Amino acid sequence: MKSSFFINHLERFSKDEILRKENFDELVRIDIEENNKKIISFDNINDSNNNNNNNNNVDDIILKKEKKRKKKKIEQIRNTLSSNCRVIEINDDEEIKILDWNNIKSTKINEYIINSLITKFHFNNFLACQSNVLEYLLLYKYGSSCLKSGDIYIEVPTGLGKTLCYIISIIDYFLYKNENTLYCLILTATDELVNQIMNVINIFEIKNLKCMNIDMKNFHSNIYFDEIINHKKMLSDCNILVTTTKKFEGLFYSNEDIFMNLKFVIIDEVDKIVAYSQCNICSIVNSLTYIVKKHQNNCSNIYKPKYFLQKILVSATLCKVSDNLMSLDLYRPIFFYYILNYKRNEEFYFFTKNKYSKMYILIKLLLNHIPNKGDEDSSHTLYRYLTIYFSYNNNNNYSIKEYSRQLSNKVKKKILTNFLSQKVHILICNDNISRGLDTVNVNYVINFDMPKHYNVLTHRIGRLARYNSRRGTVYHFIKKSENIIMNKSAKQRNVNLIEQKRFKKNTLIDIKNNIMNLKKIVKNTIHMESKEKIKPHKFYSYDELIKLIGT
Repeated sequence: MKSSFFINHLERFSKDEILRKENFDELVRIDIEENNKKIISFDNINDSNNNNNNNNNVDDIILKKEKKRKKKKIEQIRNTLSSNCRVIEINDDEEIKILDWNNIKSTKINEYIINSLITKFHFNNFLACQSNVLEYLLLYKYGSSCLKSGDIYIEVPTGLGKTLCYIISIIDYFLYKNENTLYCLILTATDELVNQIMNVINIFEIKNLKCMNIDMKNFHSNIYFDEIINHKKMLSDCNILVTTTKKFEGLFYSNEDIFMNLKFVIIDEVDKIVAYSQCNICSIVNSLTYIVKKHQNNCSNIYKPKYFLQKILVSATLCKVSDNLMSLDLYRPIFFYYILNYKRNEEFYFFTKNKYSKMYILIKLLLNHIPNKGDEDSSHTLYRYLTIYFSYNNNNNYSIKEYSRQLSNKVKKKILTNFLSQKVHILICNDNISRGLDTVNVNYVINFDMPKHYNVLTHRIGRLARYNSRRGTVYHFIKKSENIIMNKSAKQRNVNLIEQKRFKKNTLIDIKNNIMNLKKIVKNTIHMESKEKIKPHKFYSYDELIKLIGT
């Protein structure tokens, strides 16, 4: 069976194969803890002479460390989000059976949703995130009078069910209220996430529920919502609008009537949107809050339940741009956070001196059955090296594709579909694909180039071991100066140890010689692409390129 890969440069396997130990030199262990003196040697705890004393000491130290960690986390949250924020740590042990939810919880989930999760998604249990957060999210359908309800921030590592969590709550609200207005707005960072969210909603097949995105082809270039009003069919029967913040901002500041019935504003990947987006997301959300509040106050029916605009902020990491988030008008905010207390993936690193040493090691990993990247040009160069290398060696075991913003949406969608269905074995891309994408079958990630910030690295690693996938393996190619980024990300994920690996030099000789032979043809290929003599994202075999280039 052929193996599959994901390089960010992301690579993945369809099959979880174990690396042969003989291909590596002796592993070098690197301790990530900042203060080595405080580290407990668990090898000594089982010593028969002082077993009980050591166990007691270990328990005390772990307890103190846990209290200190929680206190620090709460301070960080309240300094970033809101000083009066309720903070709830997600209980990792609480995974409730889906069929048991309505029997043990006071906030019920519509039976249709329960059945769909089991029959259409093939899930049996709610994950810890869903088991803890849903209880609060589901309260909104009862109105603002419920004291436990409020705006919600969910900080949970990638792949542990955040997206499905809020989708369940908004669909449950729709079924409970028989809503017939535009009641939910979901804002994301990328078009890929928009498509993913819409796909998940559509799986439920809810009758009369219409979910839309903003398709710019339907409008002129300088359009505002007042033109949509002239084409009411566009949004008149829309219940859930899913779009990127960039598109939404270009259409928002006109005709508040469209949004006066909003009940939910969901911001997925809020840390990325706040940190990198040019739009003022807080200003947009606060304006929406004012519009909804004004409409609620103008309602003449005093017996009708009042609804605040519930903001649901979702991310794998806490947004560090605290000044931006503090201006957000939050209503009784609740912050849910989850800290991993176990190692989700196997994780290793290689010290690499330059881009060519990275190439040798990468190909060796691929040949041994294994395998992330930031820059578009660098991603494309790697794509050319790998496709030409394997063609040069007549190795047809790997189907390799490049995921780039220069491709059309149709082509990108096809590549992702083929990748997730294991028709493509190696996917090379940058960080545009690394956040939030539901890559459930990714078992291996190689960080070919290290990002500048450890949060980005954390999201890359989140491609692994998602909801229904197996334990994965991560490889980092780092310079010594990049060690601190890897270590900070590891600490953020509660990983105490990352092992260093080395290949024996004699196993890389043939690869190195072949790469040196191919340098000229790769350089000429990229040059011809710039002259538009050959297509930049098309696969060409080694023999085809020899004929085209004449090298």
